Amino acid sequence: MGSALAKQLRAPVTGSCMGWMAQRIMSMGNGADSIDAVSQLVAASGNNVVENPVIVEIGPGSGYAMKTMLSTLSPSRMYGIEISDAFRNQLLSDTELAPFHASDVLSLHGDDAKNLFFILNNSVDIIFAFNVIYFLNPLSVYLKECYRILKPGGCVMFSVKGVAQKMDPSVYINTDWDKCLQEMKTAGFVEVEAKEERLEDSLSYIPLYGKKPN
Repeated sequence: MGSALAKQLRAPVTGSCMGWMAQRIMSMGNGADSIDAVSQLVAASGNNVVENPVIVEIGPGSGYAMKTMLSTLSPSRMYGIEISDAFRNQLLSDTELAPFHASDVLSLHGDDAKNLFFILNNSVDIIFAFNVIYFLNPLSVYLKECYRILKPGGCVMFSVKGVAQKMDPSVYINTDWDKCLQEMKTAGFVEVEAKEERLEDSLSYIPLYGKKPN
């Protein structure tokens, strides 16, 4: 896939033909994969997600997983970290999300996830990121920030797709899952593992899971 489209898949640009195409590609399947990943996040925690958790989603895109977490996990606070203006505007105009904006449960931020200065140390229960880890460069810096904001016992789940390994490596930087897992361990996370591959064909993905020690 061309470098220009690969860059748009990272962060679609409003008003761009390729940005529009990238948004359509990432919305294929109506989010069935990212929605399934939410269920795997719950399963990985032993079906013991804390009540009314504080959640950070990095790269919510069209918001499929975000809506699922808001409706099923009832977070007390949720931060959506979305660097794409196109996706952020889409989320801001989504009527299903409007009540959560109005009640200050949900806030959207265009900041880079390597510096979430507005989130306190040890204040987040869950970090969720689907189709995102490839673009985090250097990965160690982003993982350090994830570790900082997570509460002891909090969890992080990056879900990845094999198709990313066929993309432009100058854009899709982190596509060796074993190296990603090792980086997570180096950052201090424990119980780090690649979970079983889920779903089939274009919807298939692998959850990379870890926890901050208690």
